[in-house]
Amino acid sequence: MPTSHRLFAEAWLADLSADTPREQAFDTAQSGIEAALVRIDAALAQWRAHAEALGATGDPAHITPLLRAETDGLPQAAETADGVVHDVIRRVAFKRRELMPLFPPLFDRIRTAHGEAALHCNAARWRLMVARTLADPGGPSSPVQGYGTRYVKSDRFDARALQSLSAADRIRADRALKRLGESPIPEELDLRPLDGGLWTMKAGGRNRFILRTDADRRGALYVVEDAGLWSAAEGP
Repeated sequence: MPTSHRLFAEAWLADLSADTPREQAFDTAQSGIEAALVRIDAALAQWRAHAEALGATGDPAHITPLLRAETDGLPQAAETADGVVHDVIRRVAFKRRELMPLFPPLFDRIRTAHGEAALHCNAARWRLMVARTLADPGGPSSPVQGYGTRYVKSDRFDARALQSLSAADRIRADRALKRLGESPIPEELDLRPLDGGLWTMKAGGRNRFILRTDADRRGALYVVEDAGLWSAAEGP
């Protein structure tokens, strides 16, 4: 998000000096913060459009950049923008403490805007993951597991999980997946349908699986196709 760049114009800082009348300084600070809030909202709108456009392409090449933005780029941008505000406070507000109440809404908006941007990344990335599964489903990579509910990893799964999950998260995912074979399926796995005839369930922590249904001569089974970071604010 462009909020990682400077939020304030240098010119208005001069009007916040101790020599500036209180009312003038307050009005100047308020107008500068309002302008910064407008910039943040404009950046968020631009980012949302960008993420939605990437999600609509169906191109799996965008999955990794979106994940990187969601988990690394946006948190760093939020930290940088937060630092910009702290820098302004250090330069003016400690000398003019009456201006301090103006800044908390800006800190709050920085956090929420970058959080919203991450949700847009998440939604676009999952849309692409679902599209990839539908366009490029894998075959069984091992014997079918489970006695009640039957499942098997696809031959695409390991490469996709390596792309999206840390080593620790892959271990958690394997532990969660073993529980899919229980009968009945544990409610805490939160198995539920996705668009396109796919299914999703918990894969440990904030991660979830993408599964599709298939069948062999013994009957129905789930094929585990993908896993990755999931936002609780997004529904399937």
